[in-house]
Amino acid sequence: MKSKSLVLLSGEGGTIPASEAKSLFSAYDPSSEFRSPAPRILVAESEADPFRVGRRIAFARRVGRLVSGASEAAELLEGHRVRFRAFDLAGGSMPADPEEYIGDLRATIDLRAPDLELTLVRGEREYLAVTSPGTMAQGWSLRRPRQRPFFHPAAIFPKLSRALVNLSRCVEGDVFLDPFAGTGSIPLEAAMVGCRVAASDVAEKMVRGAWRNMRHFRQEWLGVVRADSGRLPVTQADAVATDVPYGRASSTRGLGAEEIMARALPTLAAVARPGATVVLMHQKEVAADPGEDFVLMEEHDLHVHKRLTRTISVLRRR
Repeated sequence: MKSKSLVLLSGEGGTIPASEAKSLFSAYDPSSEFRSPAPRILVAESEADPFRVGRRIAFARRVGRLVSGASEAAELLEGHRVRFRAFDLAGGSMPADPEEYIGDLRATIDLRAPDLELTLVRGEREYLAVTSPGTMAQGWSLRRPRQRPFFHPAAIFPKLSRALVNLSRCVEGDVFLDPFAGTGSIPLEAAMVGCRVAASDVAEKMVRGAWRNMRHFRQEWLGVVRADSGRLPVTQADAVATDVPYGRASSTRGLGAEEIMARALPTLAAVARPGATVVLMHQKEVAADPGEDFVLMEEHDLHVHKRLTRTISVLRRR
């Protein structure tokens, strides 16, 4: 049965946060419907469990069950340890009065270690949701590139890696592929959400380093092998997400970004099952041509610094 969920999006990443949230709800319920009544607020009508989405999402502050008022919230919070939290998106200075919302709760107030949280989001109007903040403690800082046993300057950060995984609409048990694995940033996040991960890279140093990183975080995967993007380690994948290499710091073997992309897309078309989502992060100047094998669903520009903008292309295998 469908219910309404509230997502309080983070204020970073441009168009990525809303798309990531929609991708996650749609992964668990393809019939999910969405509306964005205000900036940073997404309402999903879906059978997907918002707490399950919250355990995976990267670019959101809160995800939970949208409720009509304090009385409905009281039914969901009864018997739990609860905390009240307010977010003011309008920049107002008047704090919310917790007693107005939690005065009639049959629950234990616990500010340090609550099971659930009653979340108030104030914009042009108020939104009230039951959320589970503990499930969103993802430990991003523990997996930063320099915190891993094997470091390389081309490694991307865990929040962005997780967002790429989520944009692929993979679910637990899916075969997930990263053909340009590098240090294993993206495969690590895919493994942590329960996918069966296969990865490859053309550089042996990267393959060994990615394996060290995966073992350090006690994650299992199907394997990582040294392979050219034209010869991938699986015959079929349910989802693909990758950071297409570029520049001197990456393992390109002298190939230009256009050539790498041109070689990768036909190979990915051969292994991605019909309906699978393929997420490519690449230089803005190098287009991800969907051709006859893919449909381009959406693109997001990610400003890295003054001279570099990366584009995230989300493709669906026909």
